[in-house]
Amino acid sequence: MNRRQALHTMMGALGLASATQVFGATAFLGGALPAAVRPVLADKELAVLSELGETILPKTEDSPGAKAAGIAAFMQTMVSGYYTATEQQIFLEGLARLQDQCGIQFSTTVLLLTPGQREQFLLSLEKDNEATYYRMIKQLTVWGYFSSETGVKTALRFAPIPGHYNGDVSIKPGTRAWANLLS
Repeated sequence: MNRRQALHTMMGALGLASATQVFGATAFLGGALPAAVRPVLADKELAVLSELGETILPKTEDSPGAKAAGIAAFMQTMVSGYYTATEQQIFLEGLARLQDQCGIQFSTTVLLLTPGQREQFLLSLEKDNEATYYRMIKQLTVWGYFSSETGVKTALRFAPIPGHYNGDVSIKPGTRAWANLLS
């Protein structure tokens, strides 16, 4: 199974009936490679997305958070290379709207919010059914984190070879074993 098949299976397990419900997934899972990609997100936007990602999937005692997984770089790749022009526009306008809403609600920028305020802000966006851009940010955070080496090895506890293999087992003579059944 390759990575695309694994991600497709993971999306099915997460209850996403089709890849079209995840923005950019159709192009990504279809194997489309982006042509010369012009990054669409500025450094300041990447810093905001990094903080939002860390709020959605924060660092815990057992695993690093979204920042450690490089979630902002993943978002840059996906938005720049796999989102359609329409999806990019929704994302960029939504990110600007998100920052405006933060200014109205807290009189400051997302980067200057305390972790508690950022959490409160994202919970208010969670209730807003019109916030498609927030769904995009959340999807990219979860997808990027759980498909990163950091997420797989720490949060999912990846075991390259599950279970224990002992290749040298003593079998007493007369014990029924599958090899005995062939003779």
